[in-house]
Amino acid sequence: MKVAIPVPLTKCAYDDPATRHAFERARRGVLINLLLRAGVWLALLVVAKVVETDSQLVEGTAAFLLVPAAFLLVGPAKAVRWMGLVQGVLKSFPWQRCDVVRRQDAKVGGGTGVQLGLGGRGDSGSGSGEPDWTPVMAARTWRRRTRWSSELEDGAWFAGDPEQGGVIAHPGGHGLMTLRPQGALGAPTSRSGERSPYATKS
Repeated sequence: MKVAIPVPLTKCAYDDPATRHAFERARRGVLINLLLRAGVWLALLVVAKVVETDSQLVEGTAAFLLVPAAFLLVGPAKAVRWMGLVQGVLKSFPWQRCDVVRRQDAKVGGGTGVQLGLGGRGDSGSGSGEPDWTPVMAARTWRRRTRWSSELEDGAWFAGDPEQGGVIAHPGGHGLMTLRPQGALGAPTSRSGERSPYATKS
């Protein structure tokens, strides 16, 4: 049986050592990727502008590759911006445990449509064991296409505002994804598939 990782009792999610380690490791990977691609682009620029040969084949090839190489910087640049957004949330809100339901009937602008159940199982809130369900949100990373991890539906951590969105992660603070409220088709459903009394906002 899988042992549940307890939610850290810190003032904000970023104060948790495991979360901070997972975040910094992910950010280092993004920065290294960006620096490597920027280095390749700068090398092509130097070759195109500085190096001179009789045939000019090398300079011409480098100049031709400058434009497609520049497009390779877009992804890492978006990732750096996204990591900054995640860090801002982690430094502003504490982790809380949540239930996650994937809403395949939801129309979201990007990412995966989900609903979070907060305050159930006596974790917080009323402690009645029945969670309060958020509006439908779009869960995503910086990538255009985000692969959804079904393991999040076995229990996840959430930091943010239930109405405005935030960050969701696997217990332990890794596998970070941002959440943004979205309009959706159909009535909200609970984890068991029953209608939830929590109304979504358009």
